[in-house]
Amino acid sequence: MSLTSVPGRTDTASGTGVRSADPAHVRSSQSLGFLRVSTVRGPARSSFRAPAPAGIGPYLLLGLHASGRATLVRRETAEACRPGDLFVCDGAEPLVLQASQDCTLHLVWIPRRALTLTDQQARALSDRAPFADGSVAPLLGPLLRELVRAVPEYAPRTALHLAGTVAELVTLLAVEEADPGPQDGVEGRRALVRRLRAYVDAHLWDRGLTPASVAAAQHISIRYLHKLFESHGSTVGRWIRHRRLEEARRELARPGRDDTTVAAVAARWGFAGAAHFSRSFRAAYGMSPSDWRDIRAAPARCCSWPPSSPC
Repeated sequence: MSLTSVPGRTDTASGTGVRSADPAHVRSSQSLGFLRVSTVRGPARSSFRAPAPAGIGPYLLLGLHASGRATLVRRETAEACRPGDLFVCDGAEPLVLQASQDCTLHLVWIPRRALTLTDQQARALSDRAPFADGSVAPLLGPLLRELVRAVPEYAPRTALHLAGTVAELVTLLAVEEADPGPQDGVEGRRALVRRLRAYVDAHLWDRGLTPASVAAAQHISIRYLHKLFESHGSTVGRWIRHRRLEEARRELARPGRDDTTVAAVAARWGFAGAAHFSRSFRAAYGMSPSDWRDIRAAPARCCSWPPSSPC
């Protein structure tokens, strides 16, 4: 799969009569988890089309215009595309990028099944003119630059998590301007906080649980998510850590769990590893997880019959 340059013909989709010149220099597309990524470099006065990779199914195409200037043509509408601009296109619709200068373009093919977007939200995002503003684009642009540079270096598990992060950020692009904001009223905000906390509780095991994934699941912006938790005296990250520690502490205190390792408990509740879990546990409760388990298990041993040790 590659992008296609169409030399020697006039593209009339925009009515501009821009004529193609030399072929584009295209780096072969590569897999990043469930995404496909590619970088295209081409000379001025070229036109590029973006066919879908084989077998990807319905998709959105995310573009980052890295350098040069070009015109993006969608549905017979021509829009300026400048360095640093992002754009999203519906994969079912034709797209042409007409370069007015030597340019570099990073492209990411995202399966629709990976995006928690309604058809209306996806349509609104693909209708948006190329942009570099907002709360998400300044994060997504630099991330895409680094991803396309380092794709071959990522282990499969890391690549899958990074693909999920890109999908979450694209979802947030679609909902950031539809942020309900504080005008929903006190009761509406309280109900939303209850849903957010319930979602966190249901996904504590997932190491990929982040403020971005929580916001995307509820179709709100990260900025509004943080604002909601700040009004309740916490942050999203602290709340996730607090709930994980609570559940891990509860599990370690259950009778008959002496044979369960601290590492197993840490993994079950989404901690990056036993060492990180132990540091967090000690900071929160003033003792190590194993000390807590031993203290809680001692009464049960003393009350057993026959007693295993003097009480």
